[in-house]
Amino acid sequence: MSEAETLRPTAQRASPDTPGAIPSWARGEVAAWLADHRGTDLPGEAVVGELCDRLVAAGVPLARCIVALDDVHPQVGARGFFWRRGARAELELLPLTSRLSPDYQHSPILVIHNGASAIRRRLTDGGVALDFPVLHELRAAGFTDYMAMPLIFSDGQRHFISWTTDAPGGFTVDTLTLLYDLMPLICLRLEIAHGRIKTRTLLETYLGQLAATRILAGRVRRSEGETLRAVLMFADMRGFTLDSGRLTPDDLIRLLNIFYDTIADPILRHGGDVVKLIGDGVLTIFPVEDEADAATLGAIVRHAARAAQEAEARLRAFTAEDLPGPIERLRGGFGLELGSVSFGNVGSASRLDFTVIGPSVNEVVRLESMTKILGVPILASDRFCLAAPELRARSLGFHALRGVPDLRELHSLPILSDPVAAPGA
Repeated sequence: MSEAETLRPTAQRASPDTPGAIPSWARGEVAAWLADHRGTDLPGEAVVGELCDRLVAAGVPLARCIVALDDVHPQVGARGFFWRRGARAELELLPLTSRLSPDYQHSPILVIHNGASAIRRRLTDGGVALDFPVLHELRAAGFTDYMAMPLIFSDGQRHFISWTTDAPGGFTVDTLTLLYDLMPLICLRLEIAHGRIKTRTLLETYLGQLAATRILAGRVRRSEGETLRAVLMFADMRGFTLDSGRLTPDDLIRLLNIFYDTIADPILRHGGDVVKLIGDGVLTIFPVEDEADAATLGAIVRHAARAAQEAEARLRAFTAEDLPGPIERLRGGFGLELGSVSFGNVGSASRLDFTVIGPSVNEVVRLESMTKILGVPILASDRFCLAAPELRARSLGFHALRGVPDLRELHSLPILSDPVAAPGA
């Protein structure tokens, strides 16, 4: 039998009287837990951690387990789950570029992804082929046996799991047989957990956190919505129309991605949710609970203001070397408003969209457009500034906003004096 591929053990199970044999009741308990999750929504790391803990309790001399599941996030290549005996399982998000790294190219994971049925290495055997760098590390750390196996999900995708022990003599046939017997249930349980997180990831990535939460809760009927109190922000790139005519399609997309990344990072850190990407504009809301008191409302307003200030400073920090094509600088305008919006499911019978609508949405867009006229990067409404007087906003007087019947007092927020001081700049 090849050392590179260990097929399913064909030896008979160990007798219950054999030293180290895993009793049938212990096998059954692990299998029952995998099959009957009773609707428990455990994240992947919790599933891996509890599985390994239960295997150890059943008598499996497991010391280390690694699971790698391919992901659908635009910036994530895989979700890695790492368990070690005596510690909680941990999640690590592996970037898309990880598959180009030497670590992956010279790893058992690549061999499993390419179709191997298993990889077995008895690390203490004198003639064993330590043909992967990780095996040298494992043997030096005192591990005695290593087994890697494919996790094959119902869509045919091949993922990865490895088991490592430090028991003298390595894994027994009885232990390996148990692991092989459990593989269909392990695949099923991990596919359920991974499917849930993939669904949430896709919804949050393309629709935002608020919409994703409502869709997963089943609130998907057309025209079904709710009124939310919220702080709103609208950000728009300066000079985009002119710049777009000077860039190749690829450079144009790169410029937009730089702008979106720069805007979204402080928004998310300060508790906002990006609701819409509209051309070169970003519409964001910071939800306010109905029962929020003045102090809570003031804190949300300050977070939104700080997000706008940090985003504006980060845009200002870009130089020509950072930007594509002939673009020499990046600037943006920001509008901030406090009001109520309708958040819900609108559209045609065949194409629906979660969005926010209402007078406050129109007003925050008009506020941003006034930044060009008044020559300031950040404008806020009187309602916004009254909720947090400590913002040091400067009144620019009363102005007419297109589509808004009454004159509105507009306020300029101070910008950060040092762009590099903005987090992430």
